[in-house]
Amino acid sequence: MIKKIILFVIILININSCSTFRETLNMSVSTLNGKTYQLINMFADTGITISFYEKEFYGYSGFNTYFGEYEIRRGNNVLFKNISVTKMSEDAQIEEIEKEYIDYITKAYSIEFTIEGIKIKTLDDGELIFKRLR
Repeated sequence: MIKKIILFVIILININSCSTFRETLNMSVSTLNGKTYQLINMFADTGITISFYEKEFYGYSGFNTYFGEYEIRRGNNVLFKNISVTKMSEDAQIEEIEKEYIDYITKAYSIEFTIEGIKIKTLDDGELIFKRLR
């Protein structure tokens, strides 16, 4: 009887560890390197993208291009820094959308894989959901 209980506990531990493995998959610069994603959950029809190359990121903000550096820290913590934006459009409405998107990126603290791509969480409870393009 004790052997059956021990076997049952071991099986439960294995099942639990397998189910949580997926949630703890860590990001790294190498897992993002060379990949491009498109924002799908906000700013409809703007075509916002983000791409990663080594420790740099760049993309199309829907109207201008942007670029900067990023770091992955302690698993899935992310820091986007030194962000710059080209100024190809002077439209005030366009600039407001772009400013809001860049603000989200600046406040990012977490990045994780999803079935379709990546999800970036921000300090103000925002979520940027991106679909992988390449």
